[in-house]
Amino acid sequence: MRRLALDPLPAAALDSLYDFDPEAAERIEECLDWIEADPVDVRAKRTQFTNGMKAIRRTVKGREWLILWDEDEADTPVVRFLGESSVL
Repeated sequence: MRRLALDPLPAAALDSLYDFDPEAAERIEECLDWIEADPVDVRAKRTQFTNGMKAIRRTVKGREWLILWDEDEADTPVVRFLGESSVL
């Protein structure tokens, strides 16, 4: 399994989510497992942008969550954004 990194803001968002909605946090953690898998689970790459960024959308209890991630120079997956999405 690969090592997943989270930028500071997504890491804080996940920590906060565990405080007020542990079920949603666990569902988000499942998505992070998709990214960390070797090879990457296809569910983690369904939405890809031309700049290399990938998106995962996950609905939990009627709220939609968005995870944006890419890979750094060392091919380490890095979560750049994790939060609720009201637009997508």
